[in-house]
Amino acid sequence: MANSSEDLRLWDAAAETYATTVSGPADSFYRRIHEFLWSHLGPVADLDVLDLGCGHGWLAEQMRQAGARATGIDGSEALLTTARSHYPEIDFHQHDLTLGLPDPARRYDRIVAHMVLMDVPVLDRLLTDVAAALRDGGVFVFSILHPAFFSRDIIDEGPGGQRYRKVAGYLEHETRWIESFGGHRHYHRPLSWYAEQLTAHGLVITGIHEPPSLPHNDIPDTEWTEYQKWFSTIPTMLAMSCSPSDRTTKLRRG
Repeated sequence: MANSSEDLRLWDAAAETYATTVSGPADSFYRRIHEFLWSHLGPVADLDVLDLGCGHGWLAEQMRQAGARATGIDGSEALLTTARSHYPEIDFHQHDLTLGLPDPARRYDRIVAHMVLMDVPVLDRLLTDVAAALRDGGVFVFSILHPAFFSRDIIDEGPGGQRYRKVAGYLEHETRWIESFGGHRHYHRPLSWYAEQLTAHGLVITGIHEPPSLPHNDIPDTEWTEYQKWFSTIPTMLAMSCSPSDRTTKLRRG
């Protein structure tokens, strides 16, 4: 098992930079999946919603403003300090996600994990608890960096001057070092692994979204450069929605 305590230390060290860099709803990653996320969540008013890996709390606040009873869980106490100071109406808990959920008996109508799972070294216990924590009709939506295309070198001098991303070693699980926010570890797993793990833990995939990669600055696509137009055609993140399988529901009902 990877040393999750070292991951949490790195995120505590990166917390201030991360909280000022990832600027909530204006963030590029969120803008890419906004429509997919909310279409699968549906109306959340009066629902119990868990923001899993909530960071500095801005997405949990979006859920609360939409009428949900929002809860946030994250492994970084430093990020949660910021979250609690900005959003005092939300219940935030510090917990190592490699250990699953802090209260496996608690139930939720919706669980969201935005750009989290690829930074957690072990997911088995967490996925078990997520499947068990969803009420009948519940929805789990998560986004991750795209396993195939994120962190792949951009080659500008392909055949005939073609530009492309160089994909190599895709199927092997790998721990990578990411410089963003001061540095943290990223755990690469192929997309098929995520699909197999979700199924094995009693979840059914109900949607997959590979959004175009957007420029960092929010400009209309009619003003994109040729490079930005090309960059948008290869997704660097993806999102998936899941629900408890019929078998999970039947077992839950006894």
